[in-house]
Amino acid sequence: MTKQTKLALLATMMGNSIFGFSFMFSRLALAEATPFTMLMYRFILAFAGLNLLALWAAKGRRKADKAGSADDFLRFDLHDKPVLPLLALGVVQPVIYFLCESYGIAMTNASFSGVIIALVPIAALGLGALLLKEIPTRRQVLCSLVSIAGVIVMTLQQSAEGEIQPLGVVLLFGAVLSGVMFNIISRGISGQFSPLERTYVMMGVGAIAFTALAFFEQRANPAALLAPLGSASFMLGMAYLSLASSIGAFLLLNYASGHLPVAKMTAFCNLTTVISVFAGVVFLHEPFTLVSLAASAVIILGIWGVQRAG
Repeated sequence: MTKQTKLALLATMMGNSIFGFSFMFSRLALAEATPFTMLMYRFILAFAGLNLLALWAAKGRRKADKAGSADDFLRFDLHDKPVLPLLALGVVQPVIYFLCESYGIAMTNASFSGVIIALVPIAALGLGALLLKEIPTRRQVLCSLVSIAGVIVMTLQQSAEGEIQPLGVVLLFGAVLSGVMFNIISRGISGQFSPLERTYVMMGVGAIAFTALAFFEQRANPAALLAPLGSASFMLGMAYLSLASSIGAFLLLNYASGHLPVAKMTAFCNLTTVISVFAGVVFLHEPFTLVSLAASAVIILGIWGVQRAG
């Protein structure tokens, strides 16, 4: 295993771990704002932060070029490059993914939605083989199913209250598809665009889309868009969701996608479930059972198996 592969594995593990904590901070933000308002501020702040990072990176790039030590991770130069692949990436993730996930969860229940979202790794194996010709081994397929089984056991312990509407099921599968397509598109254009360039456009598209949706949602009461800014818990949630989850995690995942097959990338998606459960136990004092511990071990075993079987 090369040093670059090890760094990519570490990046995708860290990125999905950051996502695991985001559920807890999303609860803080959603107690003060609607989902669209929360997403508007999340991606506006992330886009603003990435503009500062891009300016710093461009300045550092000029110095590095002169010294002959430029690093492609923070390369930022969109001049004369094709825009459509980047826009497609931004539309798929975060716009379509968050819309499908949010409404899908609202139209089903926590257990069902958790099970469906857990199908991302196995769906990625199929689409990766079809679109990128990355054929998984039998052991990778088996280990992915083992990891999904762990997620199913863990999520079935949650409350199953709520009607499961057909449209909600369709939207959740839309979230799965968009989650997989994010990895495939990001990997496909990784040779043309740096992780910073890809993440920058993703956050810009997200900021525009969710700002428009938030203003449309609150068109009768625009003042409601400013109300959450007076809440310390909302601002804490936004700090984590914009800086850590949006900038940090997506930069890490976009970096990893250029060096790892889709199967290995998406295997770590279910790590998010493990981290979110442990975060709830430690910080929100939610219950934790031996079944949860066993399911967590099975998920991690499945992820490890996918990496070893490649």
